[in-house]
Amino acid sequence: MSCPDLVSDYINPATKWYQTDLHVVINIQLMEVSDYYLQIENDCLQFSTETNGKKYYLILYLYGAVVPEKTAHKNFGREIRIYLVKALKWFSWRRLITSKEKHIYISYDLDHIMREPKNATTFDIHRFQRYKKENNIQYIMPAMSSSEDDSDDSDMDNDFYH
Repeated sequence: MSCPDLVSDYINPATKWYQTDLHVVINIQLMEVSDYYLQIENDCLQFSTETNGKKYYLILYLYGAVVPEKTAHKNFGREIRIYLVKALKWFSWRRLITSKEKHIYISYDLDHIMREPKNATTFDIHRFQRYKKENNIQYIMPAMSSSEDDSDDSDMDNDFYH
């Protein structure tokens, strides 16, 4: 017995996403959408619409939990933007959905990758030494290297407390 191929009349829309410490933002790339269905649950997003004679459907089983009551969405004419509030704030999602498989219609929005500001100062390794000198601090010992760990600490203890 052979089973017939599964055929769907629905198309998965192109979807871009990015995250902040508090939100996950999903952009569904569809133009001229006048009406759509959106349902958000703790770990699932469902979206469907019909535009230009084509039917679109998207179901995402999300990587992390969200707070459905705090979801906001807006139609920008060329995309529908959905703002999900993370249930675990400051928890970074590794991907948008639970599946580890790559989906051609889902991509990370590269315009929102956090970059170090151009004016950011680099870490000054000598800052601690300057701080000790400026404040006349002599009782804080420097970190020991691995070769010093094997040595006898009795001499150092006497110098440290005197």
